[in-house]
Amino acid sequence: MQKGTVIFKSSKLLSILFLFAFFHILLTIEIFQTKKSGLFCAYAADEPFVNPANWGTTGLMEIPTARVLRENSFRAGVGMTYPYIWYYLVFSPIKGLEMEGRVTQIRGVKALSAAYGEYKDKAMDFKYQFIPEGKYLPAIAFAINDPQGTRLYPSQYFVASKQIYPFDFTLGFGNGRFGKNPLPPSDETFKIDILDNPKQWLKDGQFFGGVQFHISDKYALMAEYSPIRYEKQTHDPAQAKHFKKQVPSPFNYGFRWTPYRWMDIIMSYQRGEQIGMNVSFAFDMEKTILPIYDPVYREKVKDRENPLSIRLEKALYESGFKNIGVSIEGNDIIITAENDKYFYTTKAIGVILKVLNNIVPQHMEKIDIILTKNNIPILKYTTTKTDIDEFYEEKLTPSEFFYLSKIKTDVSWIPDIPLKHKKTFDYGINPAFQQLLNDPSGFFI
Repeated sequence: MQKGTVIFKSSKLLSILFLFAFFHILLTIEIFQTKKSGLFCAYAADEPFVNPANWGTTGLMEIPTARVLRENSFRAGVGMTYPYIWYYLVFSPIKGLEMEGRVTQIRGVKALSAAYGEYKDKAMDFKYQFIPEGKYLPAIAFAINDPQGTRLYPSQYFVASKQIYPFDFTLGFGNGRFGKNPLPPSDETFKIDILDNPKQWLKDGQFFGGVQFHISDKYALMAEYSPIRYEKQTHDPAQAKHFKKQVPSPFNYGFRWTPYRWMDIIMSYQRGEQIGMNVSFAFDMEKTILPIYDPVYREKVKDRENPLSIRLEKALYESGFKNIGVSIEGNDIIITAENDKYFYTTKAIGVILKVLNNIVPQHMEKIDIILTKNNIPILKYTTTKTDIDEFYEEKLTPSEFFYLSKIKTDVSWIPDIPLKHKKTFDYGINPAFQQLLNDPSGFFI
């Protein structure tokens, strides 16, 4: 073995050990500060640096960052940098986890059959931010890209991002697409090379990094170093035609414009020769995908001075309801509300009952709860304040409480009550899936 090779490998190993030692020191400082103060340090939010990389995952252009989408939010978009076009959908079902499905189209490269148009590849990516950013500690995430099938664009990487506002710095290390050598296909099994052969992962991996400068709420500048060796990515169908030699530059530069809270437009100059563009739309999912714990609404002391109807309206709004109407006639209460948060209707009723238990005075009697959808009644639940109190005092079992209550699903009328916290704009997704990628009719031909 040549002396230069030994020095290179030793230098690389020292760099990797330094990186992990750096993370360990930051973690130690964070824990020390936490213990010293006796309180948990507040974590910095990933916003406003949550925008898509070329292929959809949260990042800069060709490299990812440790930032992730907010829990129960999703992003859809299209990225273009010749010869690639990426169509992607990214969502976060739980805090810290980002999942992505994407289709990569390669311009100028035909599919295996001419009837299918240009070459397209399907892939899924997973990124988990296992350490959120703290006062001293950066956000740190681990990701697995394209772990199954043809694995044209696979990688496993660690990445750290630290915000020193208005800058956000990123440093990462990964193999595969970001490494020295392409990874082989895995057929039908999921392959995670970092677990199968950690030494080889370290040997093949390379560093990447970048910075984002958040000029204002609408504008940001980006610069990055991308280690992708296009000329050596021989499993990539684009390599033979478009990347016969090394790209002119590993540095990329971009400009991000956010005209609306839910829209990002990114213009970039990549590889020293190509103009790139990425347009994405990000929204919050009104109803959670997975069951979650919702803390009980706690009324502030100053709010208790307001009339009962206003107190209930605010409590229901803070609990996730919209189009709220409250009518009090004598000792009876009628509530209309639209559930935009809870996946199950029973969960929504339970949240309303907790609010009533904490706010409604003892002398109130009959309570009608009418759930609506687009101002159309879908369910009416009738109970009494006495039954609610006895249920939460555990004098009634759940089955006894629901036996005493009345549930009506054929509701055709709702009272004319002025609504508060109205929905002024609504959007939604009604997915319809159809397999077209292997259909001779083509897909974006």
